[in-house]
Amino acid sequence: MQNDRNYTIDIGILDPQPKRLLKIGWSYLLIFGALCGAAWFFASNILAACAGLSLIVAIYRSHDRLVFYSQYGRVPLVVLFNRSPDRMTLGSFTDALVQHINDARTRCPGANESLREELKAHRRLMEEGGISSKRYDIVKQRILSRHS
Repeated sequence: MQNDRNYTIDIGILDPQPKRLLKIGWSYLLIFGALCGAAWFFASNILAACAGLSLIVAIYRSHDRLVFYSQYGRVPLVVLFNRSPDRMTLGSFTDALVQHINDARTRCPGANESLREELKAHRRLMEEGGISSKRYDIVKQRILSRHS
């Protein structure tokens, strides 16, 4: 999830329940705490101002994201960050995406067909560079263990 990649996925293989991950700028919060303690100890307004600045940076560096995983292989395929749009816009987009995922899953004929389609999709993603061959082998084992 570090590099941006362009690939096409069938949304029918996505799990419709995204996982919310919160990333907090812990290092800046630790700096904030240390600067607050130093400002109190030395009675320094400059250190207090620096502490306030580090708190602002910590808030700016913190964000939450929604991760949609593949249903059976549990590979993160779609990541949505909640920083640029507001929370309401992201929520309405996520609700619409979940509805489309559910619609796509109802068009799938059965569980065995769904597993086969997901395995094909992961194979194609590996060939396109979306996931590594090592990750594909792990996913393949997960999918095949569900199949048997």
